[in-house]
Amino acid sequence: MEKENIERGIDAKMMDTKEVNKAIKQRVNGNGEEKILVQNVPKLDNVAVGLDKNVNITIRNDVGDLVGALNDGASIRIEGNAGKYVGDGMTAGEIIVEGNAEEGAGSAMCGGTLVIKGSAKDHVGQLLKGGIALVVGSVGDFSGSFMIAGKMVIGGDAGIDLGSSMIAGTIYIRGDYEKLGAKLDKVELTDDDKKFLKELFEKYQVQMKTEEFKKIVPQKEMT
Repeated sequence: MEKENIERGIDAKMMDTKEVNKAIKQRVNGNGEEKILVQNVPKLDNVAVGLDKNVNITIRNDVGDLVGALNDGASIRIEGNAGKYVGDGMTAGEIIVEGNAEEGAGSAMCGGTLVIKGSAKDHVGQLLKGGIALVVGSVGDFSGSFMIAGKMVIGGDAGIDLGSSMIAGTIYIRGDYEKLGAKLDKVELTDDDKKFLKELFEKYQVQMKTEEFKKIVPQKEMT
């Protein structure tokens, strides 16, 4: 029955955003389904927003902007690329993007985990207040700007002003960066850092080695 429910899914080809979200909530609240497949979403914005149920949603194509925004417990997998501000304001749960993401991925997150298996553009994790933002590929400019808390993990390179005006939190980066924000320092990984990265990579099946990463923190966090 579970497999049948997944494969039956929601065909969103002829739906607008309001209709897609209504169909998702009907499956969750009305039918009590825990695994939902959404297909043929025509790159709509604001899909699967504000969910607070322990439900797994798979979206099987590219999506528009603000998908999964304000997520508060759902597990959302996007089998394609995401537009701007995916996972904006997420407080709990997880969002996995199998492809790339546009600007502002994970902005103002307070909790949960955002995983982008490809690369992302500018302003990833800006105003990050908690949670984890993992980008397996590279990120654009001003990523991690104004971070207050949380952790950002970058498997590739970063553009200019990585961590600009960063107040607290941690950035781990494997590649190079064009320019680091002011008053930041590169420090050695601790055993806890290595454990965190190893467990994160294992959980999301990412083939990267912890020893290849650098740790970036604000100077005021130095001991």
